[in-house]
Amino acid sequence: MLSCWRVTPSLFNGYRSGFCCRANDVQIHVNGVQNKNKKRVVVVGSGWAGLGAAHHLCKQGFEVTVLEGGSNSGSRNLLIPDDVGIHGFWYPYRNIFSLVDELDIEPFTNWTSSAHYSEEGLEVEFPIFQDLTQLPTPLGTLFNTKFVRLPLLDRLSSLPLMAAVVDFDNTDTAWRKYDSMTARELFRQFGCSQRLYRDVFDPLLQVGLFAPGEQCSAAATLGMLYYIILAHQKDFDFVWCRGTVRDKIFEPWMDCMRTNGCKFLEGKRVTDFFFDEETGCISEVICGREKYKADAVVSAVRISTLQDIIENTLSTREEFLKVLNLAGIDVLTVKLRLDRKVNIPKPVNTCTGFEDSCGWTFFDLNAIHDEHKEDPVTVLQADFHHANELLLLKDELIVAKVMNQLSKFIDNLEDASVVDQEIERFPKSLTHFFPGSYKHMMQASTSFPNLFMAGDWIKTRHGSWLQEKSYVTGLEAANSVVNFLEEGGFAKIIPVEEEEPHIQALRSLNRSFNQVKDQLPWSDYFLP
Repeated sequence: MLSCWRVTPSLFNGYRSGFCCRANDVQIHVNGVQNKNKKRVVVVGSGWAGLGAAHHLCKQGFEVTVLEGGSNSGSRNLLIPDDVGIHGFWYPYRNIFSLVDELDIEPFTNWTSSAHYSEEGLEVEFPIFQDLTQLPTPLGTLFNTKFVRLPLLDRLSSLPLMAAVVDFDNTDTAWRKYDSMTARELFRQFGCSQRLYRDVFDPLLQVGLFAPGEQCSAAATLGMLYYIILAHQKDFDFVWCRGTVRDKIFEPWMDCMRTNGCKFLEGKRVTDFFFDEETGCISEVICGREKYKADAVVSAVRISTLQDIIENTLSTREEFLKVLNLAGIDVLTVKLRLDRKVNIPKPVNTCTGFEDSCGWTFFDLNAIHDEHKEDPVTVLQADFHHANELLLLKDELIVAKVMNQLSKFIDNLEDASVVDQEIERFPKSLTHFFPGSYKHMMQASTSFPNLFMAGDWIKTRHGSWLQEKSYVTGLEAANSVVNFLEEGGFAKIIPVEEEEPHIQALRSLNRSFNQVKDQLPWSDYFLP
């Protein structure tokens, strides 16, 4: 029997308990005409996770409908969860690079060097690591990075941290051990110098986990740093999209899926679900007055969007209620067109010093985006993460603050004027991996047998991060759909590159030590 999941008021008897549809909603089936030979899958969300799931399921012959949330009016980015700001594509993104090859597109720049600035000026220059002699981790990253001001003694104070890196093996036990600790406490506990933390690690966290160290989980910190910096010397190399992700990757990707029958519907916010009481499965996804029949559903939206859905429809199930404890991070993007050409030494730069809790990056779009290659003037973009203090400022004040800060790093910028500007605000748009957040995150499978979750905040043992993690969880969700419906083949998910031999040996030794320690009396008496 079909039922509405939410308890809702009846027009005739006041409020009563039960499973019923709102009497004042006249709803219509949008995908009601079904190919009898195809099972229907509804994918909610059109970022890396949602498109990853939809792409594979289309290829397996399912009838796939992708619901893109948000509104058709206003910023186009409201519809695109993974096109907020500019993000690099790191060397270990093996699945995303494989997808790009499959689509036969060329959306990326060449491998790019970068720089980091503090209030005092240039601090670090990062080379293209794969072009240099490959050293065992972490020596390659430590000695091939050009530290302009940081003394050798401070750099060496990072080495004890490798004990935590080895101990953190991405298992559930490791996550629970380190997740309650802040990143700052982690670095302090393992002897990191104050200057190394202030000038290197904290800025990396502010652009990698989008928050300062005292607000980042130590478990997330170890996972992210190992994946994109420490696992192999070349892992810190990255390329950039030669335009927006939407234009260069998502649009051709979606066109490819459309040829396989996939439907993309913009401006569709999920407001309810119908489920079959006998099977416990979701049978329809409701967007206002429209209903979409489904044999399986993949939810691939950001946390803030899912929280809205939970408050409206899923508030009686504990696994979903826990998600309400999670948080998103505000992002502000500022694109500026100047009246002249100025020299920006590196196309990609990270910075500290704008606000105490705000990490930011700035980019030379003339060097990165195709549309600005031939521009006679400089076009640049600055992205601010954890930008809650900036979102309410007027555009004019934001531009003035950005230009004032950039003039500290870019010669002759103070002589230039802004002739055009684009400022966009994205509240709660990135995942906040705060201390203690792990216990509130969800598994891919849910108590609804045919509802599967995907996104960079989903628990997974793959080991990837950022866009790659989102895409991988989308493929994992697609495989769960294939398994549940018992049709089609499984997506091939490329594992992370094998660890270097000395790290494997150290992990094995560490596991043996922990097994012995766990057998000792009082081993579980003290806090871990």
